[in-house]
Amino acid sequence: MPGPARSSHPVLQAWRARSRPIGVLAGVVFAALIFFTAGTDEGPTAGIRRVLFDLYHEAIPRPRISGPVTIVAIDEASLAAVGQWPWPRDRIAALIDAIAVHKPAAVGVDILFSEPDRLSAESADWAKGAPQAVEAWLALRPPNDAVLAQAIANAPVALGIAGLEETAGGGTAGQLAPVRVEAGVARDLLRPYNSLLRSLPVIDAAARGHGLLSADPDPDGVIRRVYLMARTSDLLVPSLDLEMLRLAANVGGFNLDGDERGVSRVRMGDLGIPMQRDGSVWLHFGRHDPGRFVSAVDVLAGTADAAMLESKLVLIGVTGLGLMDQPSTPLTSRMAGVEIRAQVLESVFDGTLLSRPDWAPAVEALITLLLCCGLAFAMPAMQPRYAALPYAGSLAALAAGGLIAFGSFHLLLDVLSPALAAGVVFVGLLEKTLAEADQQRQSYKRDLEIQRIRDAKLAGELAAARRIQLGSLPDPRNIVDKAGRIDVAAMLEPARQVGGDLYDMFKIDGDHLFFMIGDVSGKGIPASIFMTLGKALYKSAVLRRRQDIGEIMSEANADIARDNTESMFITAFAALLDLRDGTLNYCNAGHDPPLLLSAGHAPIPLDGQGGPPLCVLEDMTYPAEAQRIAPGDVLVLFTDGVTEAMDAGQHVYGAARLRTLLAHMRPKASAQQIVEAIYDDVKRHSGDAEPSDDIAIVVVKWNGPNDT
Repeated sequence: MPGPARSSHPVLQAWRARSRPIGVLAGVVFAALIFFTAGTDEGPTAGIRRVLFDLYHEAIPRPRISGPVTIVAIDEASLAAVGQWPWPRDRIAALIDAIAVHKPAAVGVDILFSEPDRLSAESADWAKGAPQAVEAWLALRPPNDAVLAQAIANAPVALGIAGLEETAGGGTAGQLAPVRVEAGVARDLLRPYNSLLRSLPVIDAAARGHGLLSADPDPDGVIRRVYLMARTSDLLVPSLDLEMLRLAANVGGFNLDGDERGVSRVRMGDLGIPMQRDGSVWLHFGRHDPGRFVSAVDVLAGTADAAMLESKLVLIGVTGLGLMDQPSTPLTSRMAGVEIRAQVLESVFDGTLLSRPDWAPAVEALITLLLCCGLAFAMPAMQPRYAALPYAGSLAALAAGGLIAFGSFHLLLDVLSPALAAGVVFVGLLEKTLAEADQQRQSYKRDLEIQRIRDAKLAGELAAARRIQLGSLPDPRNIVDKAGRIDVAAMLEPARQVGGDLYDMFKIDGDHLFFMIGDVSGKGIPASIFMTLGKALYKSAVLRRRQDIGEIMSEANADIARDNTESMFITAFAALLDLRDGTLNYCNAGHDPPLLLSAGHAPIPLDGQGGPPLCVLEDMTYPAEAQRIAPGDVLVLFTDGVTEAMDAGQHVYGAARLRTLLAHMRPKASAQQIVEAIYDDVKRHSGDAEPSDDIAIVVVKWNGPNDT
């Protein structure tokens, strides 16, 4: 006797009756949580957003459109040619001079020169105690730092400066581009630094621009944003990228727009760049592109492509292995810092910077509330089998909306947090749906007892049908050739009581053997009935035509299609083997090609032009193929129940495993041994898994003409 339904308990009934208001309340709580934490880098939703934004990058990396930036890389080749790092600064000066020849729009130096050049001749250890003539010659040479300063002064160079958290070791003295701030703009949100580390005064003063090199990763160590504007003491400090754009635009300073909530945009001449309230910008990262790079040694040698430098924004940076800073990005665990700067410049130039608008938290909270409320009202009214559809549809809509906002509008919207919040509500509401399903299950249990009685009767009838179906197939042992020219074997095992696979073989005269294999679409009783009809009509066509396998296939197709009221079809491979000389005439109607085994060779598929399965095109004319096989050659025919047999883990047996098995068969193996070996190997693969399809195997071995 079935037990009482779970929902009969009064407490559970009361709980499920309130599922809708509880779902709405949960939506309000989750929406408030998302709204008040969506604007911070900490909290329960920050990590979720970072994961989602990285997935956006993986799905839609930024394409390199205009390519305004070139990186002159002090790479492994340059270090091998010029020497280990650091180079003497007269070599850096020569590099800047070589770049300046091509009139770049601006040059950004991603290197700090905060200490005197120890490789300069006047301070080198070898110069101490040198002969007087050498000392006189050295006295006439300018210091390397002065040479570098002169090269910097002769070109539109922006030098990097570092922002420091501590005051010791740094200061704020030195040139900075003027920044005009609109009245009422809250600049306190800008990234603060206690001091700045700059290059030596003689070098620093020679540059036309000065910008921050510092970049702050997120708590997980990944660079997703960079600060275009920061502050130290009462000074506003632009980034190196921003300074390069200012030099390229040939303007004297910046204008900073915003309001009491923070900054919103930085302007230089006609160019305006939107920013987040704290002066940062979100980068839409592209993948590493070698096309951005030119080796410094090629620039020094004058062999670099001039088009890579002329009117370009040129960055100079160290990329040699072990020397460069290699922060993580959403697309890679390591990317040269100078390439990240190049991506900043490209994003500004192409207008592809990402944005997380001020209204994003409100929109995300509203989406959360609507999803939770929608589930709370929709799921209780739906049948259990459809209960997951609203949530699944919501997930698909959220994923599509997030990707469209990212890829088409450069917006960063967190759709994962609303999805997870709705998932919690979904699981809670699912209990009510499952309770109703349990009631239905109790009713179905009673019906099942009745059905079992009916099934037992049907099983007996199906067993009889199976015996009749298998009895209609020929026994290969009854095919006798007195000259011993052939050895044949076959087997068929339906996946169910009856199935749709078929085979046939018989001698149409003393010297010709006909054999075929086929697979009816579908399984079970309809397939078995169509299999019996198809086999009978095909054999009739063979006995009428006898010699032309193409005509046999075409005529059988027309006969079977004529009585095909259920629009079923049969894949088939049929062949005529001349036992006198091994000539094989065959035709394939959409079936897996058999494998031909020849001594000393790997199994090869017997391909041909063929045609579609039988009953697909009623008036199809099938072409015949011919091939001469050698004595001892074996043909292995099989249905897809062999190659597509699955184990419990849904792994298929596969054609490769079948070919490997056949390649290791003994040359003297009989046809029956080959059939058994294939069947046993398929069963070993499948294990206890339920058969997914019927299995049919036919093996034909030609022993030769045997003229003796």
